[in-house]
Amino acid sequence: MARTMDTHQTWRWFRWVWLLSSVVFATQASAYSTGITGVSGRQGPICNQPFCHGGGVAPTVSLEGPRELAPGAIATFRFVIQSNSPQQIAAGLNVAASAGTLMSLPGQGTRLMAGEITHTMPKANDSSGQAAFEFQWQAPSQPGSYTLFAAGNSVNRNGTNQGDLAAATTRVVQVVAEATTATSTPSPTSTLAPSPTATVTPEPIPPSPTASPTPSPTATMTPEATLCPGDCNDDREVTVDELVTGVSIALELAPVDRCAAMDSSGDGQVTIDELLRAVNVALSGCPAAP
Repeated sequence: MARTMDTHQTWRWFRWVWLLSSVVFATQASAYSTGITGVSGRQGPICNQPFCHGGGVAPTVSLEGPRELAPGAIATFRFVIQSNSPQQIAAGLNVAASAGTLMSLPGQGTRLMAGEITHTMPKANDSSGQAAFEFQWQAPSQPGSYTLFAAGNSVNRNGTNQGDLAAATTRVVQVVAEATTATSTPSPTSTLAPSPTATVTPEPIPPSPTASPTPSPTATMTPEATLCPGDCNDDREVTVDELVTGVSIALELAPVDRCAAMDSSGDGQVTIDELLRAVNVALSGCPAAP
């Protein structure tokens, strides 16, 4: 009987989280004014209706930067959102990468969240109707072909999700190993007549005293900080956006790497129990680190 009650309670919590995610997706544009992830195009959808913005004119977007880098190299990229409507006066963004590391730059009005770049608030267009954001990307250590995904939302800032629209683009970067140094052809070596070798009698080497081994100090293990289940961006709190991300992963609508902190067991999936841990943290706060 107790087990049946526990199961009912679990599903009641799960329905609560699902309703919460539905409310979040149905909110107006102001809910995403401080940024959003998972809508760069890497996972499929971008921030347009039915769950995001709509009713506006799609902007013209472009992603500028190098197309070839050495392994581990860091390069700066520029994402431009050109408004095609005089009413859409600002823009936000979401950038993701198939691999490598994205980095936010100061003064750009952006931040790193769940491994992706997003805006801290919409950036106003300049006199030509453009809003541009710069960021950096560090290439993986392995050569290969990698893709940057970028989506820009052109908005009218009327406090709703109507009259706005997003567009997306990609940029493929080839990570190429450095060229090896060419091997020079050896020049012919002249043959020299061998000189007579003097015979030297080696002197005996006295044995060196055996040094007593000095015991090495034993390293003291520092306890790891207490994990905070559901804290996707390591800011010591679990927000509604992070709960929604956890629900998406549990429903297999998003990959686990969107929020590794949701996967407390490390088994590559998010279960109901792990969602409940994240909800408890959202309500009571992260446990204190030792």
